[in-house]
Amino acid sequence: MSVDSDGEAQRDGAAKAFREAGLDVDDLWMHYFSMGGDAGAMETEAYLHGSYMLRPIQRDLLDHAIYELSNDEKQ
Repeated sequence: MSVDSDGEAQRDGAAKAFREAGLDVDDLWMHYFSMGGDAGAMETEAYLHGSYMLRPIQRDLLDHAIYELSNDEKQ
């Protein structure tokens, strides 16, 4: 079994940004899904808790959704 250390680092960063922004997982998932994300709400939450790995493009989309929502919260 191979370990995706880059993916794990990206997941850890996304989870940290998600927590620090104080986002709601349902709001995040809805935004991510509206951007074309294809992971379900449960997979997204599991990813943020470190128990599931998304494909690279889906990780990038979720990162972007976190970025957009966290910037909205700051304004």
